[in-house]
Amino acid sequence: MSYRLSEAAAACSLTKSTVRRAIKTGKVSATKDAHGQWHIEPAELHRVYPPRTETSTDERIRAYLAARKDQAARDALFDEFLRWQVHQVLSE
Repeated sequence: MSYRLSEAAAACSLTKSTVRRAIKTGKVSATKDAHGQWHIEPAELHRVYPPRTETSTDERIRAYLAARKDQAARDALFDEFLRWQVHQVLSE
């Protein structure tokens, strides 16, 4: 059974536009039915994009949260630096 575009995207944690672009550029083979819907064979899709797993999803979430935490720390440090600069200017 083939995937429709949205199913293919979900199966690999991609966006529909990413899958559509892969089809248009020839990276992934697909066919259109009489209604204009794309159909992608799972083996063809997973030849290029690995299937989504709970582990990979969890890893992406952890990486995203870590990056947000790092960004918050950098923002706090930058804010402190700006306060210090303002204090230096006002002290002159």
